[in-house]
Amino acid sequence: MSVLRTCLITGGAGNLACQLSWRLASRFDEIVLCDLAQSPVTVVPANVKYKHCDLVDQAGVACLIAEHRPNVIFHLASLLSASCEHDLGRAWNVNTTATLGLFESCLANGVGTVVFPSSLATYGGQLADPLEEDAPQWPDSLYGVTKVACERLGLYFHRRQGLDFRCLRLPAVISRFAPTGAASAYSSRAFIESVECGRFTFPVRPSTQVSLIYVEDALEALVRLAIAPAERLSRRVYNIQAISPSAQDIADCIRHRLCAARLDFNPDPVAVRLIESWPRRLQDGSARHDWQWGPQFDLQGMADHFLDELKK
Repeated sequence: MSVLRTCLITGGAGNLACQLSWRLASRFDEIVLCDLAQSPVTVVPANVKYKHCDLVDQAGVACLIAEHRPNVIFHLASLLSASCEHDLGRAWNVNTTATLGLFESCLANGVGTVVFPSSLATYGGQLADPLEEDAPQWPDSLYGVTKVACERLGLYFHRRQGLDFRCLRLPAVISRFAPTGAASAYSSRAFIESVECGRFTFPVRPSTQVSLIYVEDALEALVRLAIAPAERLSRRVYNIQAISPSAQDIADCIRHRLCAARLDFNPDPVAVRLIESWPRRLQDGSARHDWQWGPQFDLQGMADHFLDELKK
């Protein structure tokens, strides 16, 4: 009997995980999603199993990994920015301590590859534009702090323990499942609420500009990094760049397609300060060279595709 080629995705009930499972369905015999939620946010492929699991239960996570012996783990589980600021202790336990336990379980059970999505929230302060790949990281949010900690932890496990750790710093992701509580979700919510409600108020300034990526490109980047031959990787943490429209650009793009939509601005000083501390553009030459990264969607193409999906 042949051994199943298995993939495990933490944070499996969420936005990226469910959409990622469709991209991976033809590559793996079995995909296991694990999360605290009772069920995924949307329909998943037939070869997906869903397991209820609390990431901070390190014994439970270890048993799950030992049971399924995944070849690849996509470690997507984390508390987002607003939740982190609300409960600092839980944020550290979920985002950082649990990741340490996960890495240890991976080594104990021979997991081949761990793919970890980091974030542009790992940066902060006065930043160069475009931002160099190895620019100093001084995040202004606890969410960003935990992501930096996990990046360094993954590099430690790779260098000292041989774990095949691969990390991708994602720009803010534009997706139909973007959570309302995430600071970066304003770009997604503008499209979603313009379709569903006919209006949206931006919590940022018209000139606010940050690096963004459409979910289809984000998923493709995660898969490409996961399957890239190890000998082609010149580093273990990669930046990627897609688009960098201003909030006004996004509003104009939506108005052009939804003429009746009412879009205005009411900047929240806290949101503005946080979001404008993030980089607008990132240098990503290593990803383009090592595993042929390149976005497929510009702002106009993304708007056409995203609005079509939302209307369906």
